[in-house]
Amino acid sequence: MRVSAVIGLALLLTGFATAQETVRLALNLTLGGSASRIVTGKLKGEWSAPTPIPVEVDVRVSNYIVVNNVLANGDAVILVQPQGVQVKGKVGETPLEWTVTPSGDVIAEWEGVRFDSSKLPEEQRAKWRKAWQAAAEFTITPQGRIKAVKMPEVPKDLPNWTEVPSVPRMVHQIVMGILQTLWPAPLPTEPVKVGSQWQTEVPLTMIETDQPLALPYSCTLTKLNWDEAVVSVQSEHKGDISLTLRRFHPTDPRVTINRAQFSLKGEITFLLSVGVPQRAKWSLKGEIGGTVAPEGKTPESFTFRYEAEFNDQLEF
Repeated sequence: MRVSAVIGLALLLTGFATAQETVRLALNLTLGGSASRIVTGKLKGEWSAPTPIPVEVDVRVSNYIVVNNVLANGDAVILVQPQGVQVKGKVGETPLEWTVTPSGDVIAEWEGVRFDSSKLPEEQRAKWRKAWQAAAEFTITPQGRIKAVKMPEVPKDLPNWTEVPSVPRMVHQIVMGILQTLWPAPLPTEPVKVGSQWQTEVPLTMIETDQPLALPYSCTLTKLNWDEAVVSVQSEHKGDISLTLRRFHPTDPRVTINRAQFSLKGEITFLLSVGVPQRAKWSLKGEIGGTVAPEGKTPESFTFRYEAEFNDQLEF
């Protein structure tokens, strides 16, 4: 009865906000609050360097998110800990796999070469699991604006790293670079109603620089229905750019992007009673160009055209 009353009160208050057609969207940044964020989808494209090669992979990425600290000004420090990555499909006619298990083991396969860190001696395996479970730290506002980022240290002493095929490593870099643009909490600083629009920026964290590049996002509250506020998101970029994708290990291929055109559309469903962006759908399309330099080799120019669809879900 008590639980039903609380839920009923939340719905009543939300219904009142809906009736007034104005609502404040803000994250519920409570110390210890946590959820798993799971992104699934498919990425298709064409890699030219210079011969065009089709790329098609299924993607699943999971992270455990916890509010580690709430600051006096209302901002929060959240930890984002990896819970597994899977990128599996084909590059050309060749099957490709890059899997990081929830426990931190790595499986990579390309052209008949397979690496599995779970087969290493336990002392070596433990280093792999520690490296792939390291958490990133974000300081964010109640509106989801990222104010500071602290990425985990790049390991330099992983045993047997040179045994991992370089192509799955590079595909992992590119996929994670694309996924970083899907920030599900670009919320307004003022109360809004259906049709209200606002601008925000999302910094790219998967690049090797002390000053992350920020992408502009245009947002619109498109629907307000009881406990759900639906926000549409759009972002575009076209022109020269200068960035290098973050490498997990110093010997990873160095992927530098110097030109890009990019468009993103998303629909985020925000739960008012809980204060979280509970789910989202994303559609991306773009073309990037630059160079890739495997360790000890001359950089090669490349162009990558891609389209992708992703579903984004918080699970409590």
